[in-house]
Amino acid sequence: MKKAMLSVLLLALVAALAGAAITYVNGITEPVIEENVANEERENLLKMFPDGEFIELDGYTMNDCILSVYEAKDRGYVVKAAAYGYNTSTPIIVLIGFDKDGKTIGISALQQQETSGYGARCFEKIFMEDTYVNKTADDKIDTLSGATRTSSAMQKIMEAAFEAVSEVR
Repeated sequence: MKKAMLSVLLLALVAALAGAAITYVNGITEPVIEENVANEERENLLKMFPDGEFIELDGYTMNDCILSVYEAKDRGYVVKAAAYGYNTSTPIIVLIGFDKDGKTIGISALQQQETSGYGARCFEKIFMEDTYVNKTADDKIDTLSGATRTSSAMQKIMEAAFEAVSEVR
């Protein structure tokens, strides 16, 4: 009985120390990770509008797809949007650039873990440029055969982004 109680206490002590160590390390790494994410997002914004000055606009997250809307001063807008495709544990997150008239000028996938060979093909550079760039809200967005859920998620993202830009303009 004493051995069992001692084992339980030892296990509880080890678990408490491990939890404290994880909390400590998380406290140190969290600001670095947040800074890296912000820098990566800034780099992607600059891909849409090189040398752009960006202002994050408040009040335009009108639905669950829109994460943020940026204005590229005197040049256009960039929408950060997300939706779930085939992989329901990790959302697809993209940045979509728009000119001042509401036409798409670029798109960049920040995060996607769709099935390789199927949904992941939606994020190949050539497909993304042909399918999502130079589009207006009136254009039909094509789907990719064999990647219905991913294509549907991208259509949802595009519709939400066009709506957000229409509101901003």
